[in-house]
This record gives sequence, structure tokens and C-alpha cells, in this order.
Amino acid sequence: MEKQIKQQTGFSEKEIGEAIQEGAITKQYLADPHTIVSSLNRLRSTEITSYLQYKQHAYMAVSLLSPGLKTEFEAHALQELQHADILANRIQQLGGVPVFDLQELAGKAASIGVHPEQGTTLVEMVGENLMLERRQVEAYSALIREIGDKDLVTRQLLLDILQTTEQHASELADYLKRSSETRR
Repeated sequence: MEKQIKQQTGFSEKEIGEAIQEGAITKQYLADPHTIVSSLNRLRSTEITSYLQYKQHAYMAVSLLSPGLKTEFEAHALQELQHADILANRIQQLGGVPVFDLQELAGKAASIGVHPEQGTTLVEMVGENLMLERRQVEAYSALIREIGDKDLVTRQLLLDILQTTEQHASELADYLKRSSETRR
């Protein structure tokens, strides 16, 4: 295979072998891929935990008490799952393996302070989701700063996810503000 590529491209077999081995990792990639993969698996674990929490809250939300909240929980759950998929794809691109063991996922999420919660009221559920999103904002922000310009693609993916996560936190906080104003 390498000889065939060499004939077609003019690159040496050694260069081709390294390119096959390294994939997307070039000399300009300045981060440690193993460290980045570990951090991405930790963040992915929080996204999966968030997905499960939002889905549970969607099941438990009573639409008559707050029209649209069940739908909002479901929409947020879908976005959390999409974030987990984006992170899994990047983990694979960097030569890693996305974690799928449930105990390992729970442990990695817990290491960032993300634990699934189940409130008994809609206000408690929204508050739990707000706190979860805020923990994720902190974790994403810290990793983005740590990466700096060492891994531009991962940084951009994380910035995109951070934007959505901040939007979720803002929406949840707004709901709680409106909720407390109507109870006065």
C-alpha cells in the first residue's frame, strides 16, 4: 500500500507510513493528543449525563404546569447528545477511543462535578439543569484556555459547544427569574 502511494505521490515510504500512523496529527499540532483525548472524554461524559438528566426531566415535566418546558427539555437533551457525538468524532480523529463504559462515564462526569439530579418540581428540575450547564461552562472554558492555540480544531469545536451551553444556562436562569416573579 505504501509503495503504491509512493509511486503516485512521490513521498517516501517513511513519510507515508508516518502520515498513516499519525492521521490528522502533524508537526503543527502542538498539544499532547493523549491529554486532549482524556479531557474530551471527560467533557463527553458530562454531555451524556446531561442528556440523561434532560430526558428524565422531560419525562417528568407536566406540560399543563409549564407549557413548552417539556419540549425545551427534549430540545436541550438532543443538543447534549449532539455535543457528545461531536466530541466522540474529535476523540477518534486524534487517535483516541470514546469512552462508552457506563461506570467510567459516570466517574468522568463526577470528576467535573456533574451528577444526574431529579427534582420533584419543575422549578427544582430547571435549577438542577442550570447548575449542570454552569459546571459545563466552567469545564469548557478551562479547557479552551488550556488548549490556547495548540489545537485549533478542538478549540473551535469547544467554543461552539460552549456557546450553546451558555445559551442553555441563560434560558434556564431566565425561566427561574420569571418563575420567581410570578410567585410574588
